[in-house]
Parts: sequence; structure tokens; C-alpha cells
Amino acid sequence: MTMTLERPTTIRSDIIQPETRAAVDELLLNDPGHALLALDRATTDPSEGVREWELDAEGRRTWEAGYMVGFAAAAPTLMAEVLELRAQLEQANHDADRYYAEMCRRPAPAEPTASRESFAEISRARGEEDRAARHEATIDRMFPHYASQTEGCQL
Repeated sequence: MTMTLERPTTIRSDIIQPETRAAVDELLLNDPGHALLALDRATTDPSEGVREWELDAEGRRTWEAGYMVGFAAAAPTLMAEVLELRAQLEQANHDADRYYAEMCRRPAPAEPTASRESFAEISRARGEEDRAARHEATIDRMFPHYASQTEGCQL
């Protein structure tokens, strides 16, 4: 069984070169005790115990230089990720606009007016005669000019 050099703080798995992996695997096979101690020392994050405000002027300059070098080294990869995410966002917005336009373009299906039943007729079909009568009385009271015409018509 071979072990590889990886820590949870490692952002990318391709940071460790294949030659380093092979050397670590060989060291682990020959002397696992010392190999694990060496690996722990070698893979310790140097910024774990550093508080920037506690550094003197020389340490702060070193810290800032290291940060800028690290940032400059990571910038192309980060910019590529940002551009890829921006492209995905633009595509998602474009798709959302298309779906919304398609939804708004299609009118609702028209219902045939001949088969539309009034609320009173639906209530009568359910067996609620008193509710249908109350509804018709309310409609007649609200719209008296249609009261005489609604005898054989649907609203």
C-alpha cells in the first residue's frame, strides 16, 4: 500500500509533483516512523501561527512579499475560475430570460364559454340548493339591471 503526501489545507491535488510522491512513498516503505515526522514538518502551513499585527517591520515586509508572490502565482488560476463562473452566470441569466419570455409569450388556453357553469349551477350540482339561491339573490341585488335577463342565461 502506498501513501501520498496530502494535507487538508492543500487546495489543489496537483501541487505535489509525481517525483515527490514517489520519493515519499519510498521513504514510507523504508522508515515509516521518521518519514511521518518529516512529512508533518514539511507540510506544516507556515502561516498557521502567524499573526500579522505581531510582526516587526522586517517580518511584515517578508510576510507581505510572500503574500504578493503567492497571490501573483495564483492569480492566473483564480482569474480563469472567475471568468468560468462569470460565463456560467451569464448563461444562467440568458436561460432564465429565455424561459421567462417563453412563459410570457404563450397565452393561457381559452376556455369554451358554452360549457362554463355559473357558481349557482355548480352549487346545485353539489346539492347545495340554499347556497345557490343565496348566490343568485346576491347577484340580482348587486346587478338589478341583469336580474330579468339571467333567467335563461349564464353569467
